[in-house]
Amino acid sequence: MNQSLILLQNIADKKSRIVLGLMSGTSADGLDISLSKISGSGVNTRCKLMEFETVDYTVPLKQLLQAVLFDETAEIAHVLELQSELEREWVQLIQNQLEKWGDPEIDLIASHGQTVLHLPKSADDPAKSFQLVDGDQLAVQIGVVTISDFRQKHIAAGFEGAPLAPLGEQLLVKASHQPTILLNLGGIANFTWLTPDEHIPFSTDTGPANTLIDAAVMAKFPGKTFDENGEIAASGTVQPEFLEKLKEHPFYKIDAPKSTGPEAFSYSWLQKQIETHEVSLSAKDLIATLTRFTVWGIAREIRENVNPMPKSLYVSGGGWHNKTMIRWLAEELDGVDILSSNEIGIDPDAKEALLFSVFANELVAGEGWKLPDGKRLTLGKISLPFLND
Repeated sequence: MNQSLILLQNIADKKSRIVLGLMSGTSADGLDISLSKISGSGVNTRCKLMEFETVDYTVPLKQLLQAVLFDETAEIAHVLELQSELEREWVQLIQNQLEKWGDPEIDLIASHGQTVLHLPKSADDPAKSFQLVDGDQLAVQIGVVTISDFRQKHIAAGFEGAPLAPLGEQLLVKASHQPTILLNLGGIANFTWLTPDEHIPFSTDTGPANTLIDAAVMAKFPGKTFDENGEIAASGTVQPEFLEKLKEHPFYKIDAPKSTGPEAFSYSWLQKQIETHEVSLSAKDLIATLTRFTVWGIAREIRENVNPMPKSLYVSGGGWHNKTMIRWLAEELDGVDILSSNEIGIDPDAKEALLFSVFANELVAGEGWKLPDGKRLTLGKISLPFLND
């Protein structure tokens, strides 16, 4: 039997696996690296976070990312250049972090990669999603079996390719905490309505979380890349008339479940709205209005798709640290406790890296998720390292 397949079988047969989770979100400012110990599979999955760190990209790479990502007109040569630079930096960041953690022995790498572009499906066309950082490069350079490219099987099965979080959340969140809403505030906001049944739970994107706010902060406040703790929003005043114009975005005319990306809620789109409606507002008022717009979109999609409303909602992602966003969300969803996902045992910053680790574990050691037609869905492609004779 092929020695690589024997290696894979041995990993699957272990009582637990050490998985390195890698995630670079739509903010594209750094790499989330998690180290977790995962045992079991399916609803018996148990995941313990051992280490977590977010490491910043170099300034040249950040600039290259900003020039290429989410641009439907980007030249293939520029995308390939970015792919090469990103892989080189990822390998260095991973090696540095592993050395910092004492060079732990790893069974699997779970890599989401870096999304270049995500196009939701339409009535006549399937969704399209493209992530950089090839699994073969990581497997060969790091020397560990790597699972990557998770979104493509989801799309092949007729889904959107995003959000994927509910599949992992279904395995990690105990039945005693269900039904509940799990809200992720990354670049784009999405939530899962988690109920105790065996099928894939309802989940949808709700529009922007941090992507518009971050872009506006970078444009209006030189030297800043985000609204730390929501302090800028708290110091500004929401402009109601402009807020109503933002709500006319075509995304909100589509029935859920649905997906979107930074390309749909870009800074150029925002500038066009300001120019078209001849809006004049201060930088602080702009951030306040965008934050209220984000909160409105989240609350709108939750109210329209969740019934009955649960007592608690658990938040993860960078937006959890935006105190103004969380406070305004509590006002919009009066009567619902807005809590950190820490309350259910999931680190809010490490969640996405952890979830992809769970997907990798399920592909190698589990049976996948049961679809309504009885078929089983697993996510990810397997890349094998070189083996010695």
